[in-house]
Amino acid sequence: MVSQAATSLRDAVDQKMRELEEAVTGLSDESAARRPADGEWCAKEVLSHLLGEEGQGAVGRFRRFLDEDQPLIGIVSGLPYYTPQRQSMTVADLLAGVRAQYLEVGHYLGGLNDEQLARKARIPLFKDTPLTEYPTLAQTAGALVSFHVTDHINQIRTARERIGA
Repeated sequence: MVSQAATSLRDAVDQKMRELEEAVTGLSDESAARRPADGEWCAKEVLSHLLGEEGQGAVGRFRRFLDEDQPLIGIVSGLPYYTPQRQSMTVADLLAGVRAQYLEVGHYLGGLNDEQLARKARIPLFKDTPLTEYPTLAQTAGALVSFHVTDHINQIRTARERIGA
């Protein structure tokens, strides 16, 4: 039986994708490629980061929670994955890729039951966080949506303000 928590996670993903779309609406490709300051990501880099490493979909990481017994999931923070190919992509194309990937994540999460959501993985990056090094699938997905995506939506909004777009 699908859990209420799974439905809530799916709905949260849908909401964050609407917020992301709103954050980039009207942003030109030229403006999206401008950095607000040295060392800061432009909006296109943020979108590329949310799209993730090529060939490494987020659903695959979540499936590992179910397919393996406490899998080791390595996450490297701070990589924009802003390849030359992605640099040449439009904001609309990057957004479409992010949206498709996250909607797939939402669909996947929305079909899980409480037992599946309670499965754990080892994620060393989370060791010094409230999630601990052994978060559940639900905790990991919740952090992805509530913190990671939200932070990057705010990063895009701030970048827009700072470049005057």
